[in-house]
Amino acid sequence: MSRAFYRNIAHRILGLVLLLLGATGGAWAQCPKVLMFDGVDILTQTNGEQARYWGQTVGVQGFFLNNVMPGWQQDVGTDPSSSAWQRARQFQNLYAGYGVTDNFIKVAAYKFHDWSDASQNAALVRNFAHAAALARFAGFKGVVLDLEPYSPVWGDPDSAPALVVTVQQVGREIAEAMRNAYPGMTLVVLPDVVRLAHQQLTPAQAAKERMRALTDYKSARGPEKYILSEPFLVGLLSVPWSHVVIATEQTYSQNGPVIPRTMEQAAARYRDFDQHNQLATGDISIAPGLWPLGHSSSDKSARESPENFLGRLQAAMSVASRYVWIYGYGSAWQTDGPYYKKGPVVDNFPDYVRAVHEAEQQCERNGS
Repeated sequence: MSRAFYRNIAHRILGLVLLLLGATGGAWAQCPKVLMFDGVDILTQTNGEQARYWGQTVGVQGFFLNNVMPGWQQDVGTDPSSSAWQRARQFQNLYAGYGVTDNFIKVAAYKFHDWSDASQNAALVRNFAHAAALARFAGFKGVVLDLEPYSPVWGDPDSAPALVVTVQQVGREIAEAMRNAYPGMTLVVLPDVVRLAHQQLTPAQAAKERMRALTDYKSARGPEKYILSEPFLVGLLSVPWSHVVIATEQTYSQNGPVIPRTMEQAAARYRDFDQHNQLATGDISIAPGLWPLGHSSSDKSARESPENFLGRLQAAMSVASRYVWIYGYGSAWQTDGPYYKKGPVVDNFPDYVRAVHEAEQQCERNGS
């Protein structure tokens, strides 16, 4: 029998065990933790008042943290006595006391990267190794790789094919460097680049998006923006991580009943991706994302009612195994917060906070 056959059998057995444990309320079963993307600023909000606000008032259990290693090109160094390393440890120790225990360094692809430049590739590997070492020192859970191409990091339709092998190798080198620096870390990847790289477009739509990718990259929405993200992910997931989380944005606006089906489809997509590429990611989970507040950097208004948010959060928590995350869009969850538009939150903001607590309490009751 082929190795793929035995891997498929193992996946089925594991799935059955998890299903049985969930159905019988296994002793180690617990509610997923709620994480926040944006919101807090580690540079200015490492104090008890802010830790209490996020941990007790809002009720989240972790953050995708900005301003530790903002982009791929930043190097946090290796000095534990440096301000960056000490600030990270102080943040973790302080916030964990208020229940905000699962924090991650979020790194985004803000700037163009030349994959044909060996020195730039080596710098990436070094930078991510240092980020993982810092995460371990601070007591963070791990690192978040935001693979959304804010710049043409994944190549254009013409040049990308020649770089596939290089990009996959660099992805593997980054993974090995991070695991060596922090063997037990959790890797979070967002968004669901496998889905985005295989979007189904009509011939006319595909031609239009190809032209956009070549001439107006920021407005492009099709798979042309993600050409090299898939081989990068193959390399990234080719080492045996302790745990991998795929944070999906597809659930941002979906109705509650749709979220479980989306989660199931995403899980199947990554099982197939793992098997097809003969990868080593045995422990992988899907974390659904929600986006209830904040339309833009200048608009903190609601995108949905508190009641609708509550129902969708409950649906997400009922199917997520580790994490649910909320896109905070800057400071949409805090009056005069550190990001984007200052000023008050929405008038009925306490209802959104109440929804977070109610969903968490219901999950705990159901789990017990």
